[in-house]
Amino acid sequence: MKTKVYDLLNSAEYDSGIHEGSAAIRRGGIVVFPTETVYGLGADAYNAQAAAKVFAAKGRPDDNPLIVHIARPEDIFLAAESVPVDAEKLIKAFMPGPISVILPKNRRIPDEVTAGLPTVAVRCPSRREASDFIAACGVPIAAPSANISHKPSPTMPEHVLTDMMDRADVILTAGRCSVGLESTVVDVISGKACILRPGAISAEMISEVIGRKVENSYEVKGEEAPKAPGMKYAHYKPKAHVVAVHGDPAKAAEYIAVRLSGIAEEGYRNPACAVFRGQDVDCRNKWLYNAPSDADEAANRLFEYLRACDTKDIDIIFVMCEDGAGLWEAYANRLHKAADEMIYL
Repeated sequence: MKTKVYDLLNSAEYDSGIHEGSAAIRRGGIVVFPTETVYGLGADAYNAQAAAKVFAAKGRPDDNPLIVHIARPEDIFLAAESVPVDAEKLIKAFMPGPISVILPKNRRIPDEVTAGLPTVAVRCPSRREASDFIAACGVPIAAPSANISHKPSPTMPEHVLTDMMDRADVILTAGRCSVGLESTVVDVISGKACILRPGAISAEMISEVIGRKVENSYEVKGEEAPKAPGMKYAHYKPKAHVVAVHGDPAKAAEYIAVRLSGIAEEGYRNPACAVFRGQDVDCRNKWLYNAPSDADEAANRLFEYLRACDTKDIDIIFVMCEDGAGLWEAYANRLHKAADEMIYL
């Protein structure tokens, strides 16, 4: 497959990129497109054969459901059969934005998209490029993140060009994704209000809107089918050994420095660390987050740093992790799924 690439930040390529991308969708193809969270790999959500191409391009297990993307909140019934009261409140409060709401699926959404579930996660991206692309397609778009399964999600053009060149029909780029972690997935139709995957929209924000307690339910039990991506399978993993280090930044830096001093004895030759700015860690591959108060910046950089491990032949990386709610919880969730070790100081 020969992939066409368009940079939507280049005004001369914008219209042609949207046109070529939407035309590929209508032909049953698959297209990479930017959102505010991560880059997505999209197909016509009504076309089971097109959805199968997404799974094949990613190497994604077919029991891992796809999120269906719409151009505008008022398009919700293109994907959903009905919208319960609490779900309607969330749609009004947070869409467009980084939230996916579990709803009873429209009959036009095939089982291949939802992994046989009677429900579908629906999302309306806030990014102009995404909404223009989806609107031009004329159908909702079923899309997971545009990476090879198990690798860190793509947040920059070079990530999707590495993973999806000659796998997708069209790649639409538009610089760095502003959030950098996938959307919050929330289920308010199964009795309890549950977050199935944490993201930028926190439990506290959701609880304030719907007026009831919101629980976390990030993992599936036994052979239970996952209702949302990220609940069952390994994710976000570079080739490097990943060590998540929780604790006061100064103590975490001290711990990392001690480990680095004996890293050759552990059998590693090219270490890296991702630490908060101001921490004195002597490592030739040192990548910086802002202060621990800046969850936005840490969330935005995490996948970039994990992906850099592969491009720089890193074999072990130490990553600081701040405990907290909201984006810090989402950050920790993704880091833990990538981690081989979790250290609590």
